Amino acid sequence: MTTWLEEVGRQLSGVADALWGEVSERGVMPLLQPVAPWNQPEFLQPAVALGGLLSIALLSGLAVTALGTLVVTLFALWMLLVEVFGVSVELNPLGAAASR
Repeated sequence: MTTWLEEVGRQLSGVADALWGEVSERGVMPLLQPVAPWNQPEFLQPAVALGGLLSIALLSGLAVTALGTLVVTLFALWMLLVEVFGVSVELNPLGAAASR
């Protein structure tokens, strides 16, 4: 019987092996080339690939910024509830309530 963590590790290892097989067979450049219909004309392929990579980087930065904003907002909400309204926030392990 395997745990879910071992199963995820096995699947990620399979993905990495498949990717490494493609890279060792054909190289990295085919992975960065656009697919049809955006691969025409051929002289624009590098610009389309660069635009795709830049948009991935931009959207990743946007997601990280949104996550930071969420964390700061949740912290401010927690401070407001605890310091101003006196609400007590208490977290217990799942099995602790059943053992009493």
